Amino acid sequence: MAAADDFYLKHGYGGSFGGRTLIQAHGKIGGHRSVFINLVSGNKDAFVYPPFGGVITNPFKGRAKVYAGDLCEYDPDTYGTSKGQTVKILKYFELAKDVSATTDTTVKFIRDGYHHIPFAGDIVMAAPATFAGTGTGLTITSVIPSVEGSQDVWEVTLGAEIGATAKKGDIFVEAAKAGAKTTALVTKPNAWFDRDNDFFYEPNLNANPEEGDGARYFYTPALIKDSKVILNLAKCNKLPPAVLAMNTRTEAGWFGL
Repeated sequence: MAAADDFYLKHGYGGSFGGRTLIQAHGKIGGHRSVFINLVSGNKDAFVYPPFGGVITNPFKGRAKVYAGDLCEYDPDTYGTSKGQTVKILKYFELAKDVSATTDTTVKFIRDGYHHIPFAGDIVMAAPATFAGTGTGLTITSVIPSVEGSQDVWEVTLGAEIGATAKKGDIFVEAAKAGAKTTALVTKPNAWFDRDNDFFYEPNLNANPEEGDGARYFYTPALIKDSKVILNLAKCNKLPPAVLAMNTRTEAGWFGL
């Protein structure tokens, strides 16, 4: 994360000022586009929500964005085994260049304002074909904005060899842990983000909600099975294969459950 990206955190704590303060900052988080099919359904609700939301357990580590139509895993903690309601973002990244050698430790992800932003400390893996599939979780050690040909990219350095070749357009997802035989972090996507949401502040990633510094994000996503919402695949980023396998729509270019 650039030094100026946590401006508000660095300058908003630890002092006082007796007059008025005007804070100014700038930055780019991402764009906006409509990704849902507009169905005509009278007065019926398109989005249906649970009675309460949850804390986002894997917020971005810096300024970033989730987009309308992004999927997440919502846990209502009905039986009280998760110490509260939680939401996990299904983060995914699209390769901008082939990975030609299994010994490579650098990959390039698309950087265009509409894809998720990777951060150092994230753990990623090649997206499995199913949510039960496993792979190798690789820890990101650095992320640098760069250019590949005429395309903006994130040049991502991994803490270990990638271990497999991959093609431009292949999808990587956030992994549950580093090392071999891990699943994706999100294995039961059951809710949508109904709108774009910006992550402005450095998050508090401490597992104990009473400790640590930084922002905690709480959100109530829309339930997939109950919402009458269809994604327009022509306007979406390329989805992970396990997500596409969930599609129940028969119309070409539409996605829904």
